[in-house]
Amino acid sequence: MTEPAQHDSATPGTEALWLELGTHTGKTPTRLLVLLHGAGSTPETFAPVALAWQFKFPNAAAVVMQGIEPGSTGRGYDWFDPGKVGAEAGELAAASAAEVARRVATAQQTMNIDPAHTIIIGFSQGGTVALEMARLESPCAAIVVAHAARLQRPIAPGSVVQPAVHLLHGEFDTQLPAQFSVRAYRALRDAGARVTLDVIADGVHSIGQDMINVGTVRAMQTVFSHRKKIDINQFQASLTLSLDSIEQAEAEQAGGAASKPH
Repeated sequence: MTEPAQHDSATPGTEALWLELGTHTGKTPTRLLVLLHGAGSTPETFAPVALAWQFKFPNAAAVVMQGIEPGSTGRGYDWFDPGKVGAEAGELAAASAAEVARRVATAQQTMNIDPAHTIIIGFSQGGTVALEMARLESPCAAIVVAHAARLQRPIAPGSVVQPAVHLLHGEFDTQLPAQFSVRAYRALRDAGARVTLDVIADGVHSIGQDMINVGTVRAMQTVFSHRKKIDINQFQASLTLSLDSIEQAEAEQAGGAASKPH
């Protein structure tokens, strides 16, 4: 594996735009993994997730993008102002996605890798931006994997989501509850997207090995869909909750609330 390299903006004096990790095999990459960290984080902090994905895709290069603006808490970088809500937050997320797509296009051109061989993996706010990138008219990736993310904007009627989208969320995520991924799943499904949802049992707001196992298997299912079928059930039995069980819990909760006196 080659040493990590930082790629800078074309503007002198500006900071690096991404951290690049060469293939595990040392060969010319045939696939590109693009990783987007959470708010207040850095490419260096998120690099172990990229390395874990590369173990499953050893001929893939990885670029860990740096957030667009300094973190609102004074640490790391954000993709957009996390203090914004509603339509304004949606516009900022969309603008961030467009900027990241331009960076990805530069990396793809440098490595001679096309969107069909590119996977975007995002976490939290980075996952939200990844979902925005899946909605671009000319998407820069064939697969988007969003951990602990949300749809920041409604999907307009008639919209087409071209990449396969895999949503993952921790069951006990209190920072961004799993319900946000459930809503995203329903919206993407209703828009005709190829989408899966895995809620990791006992999971919290982080990417642990369980998340990586399920996420990489979902991606491989899509990549190798024309070859031998990869069975996700080996993970689902012990690690993930089905949408049916989530919807049943929602119904029970709603029924309990309706039965209480007002």
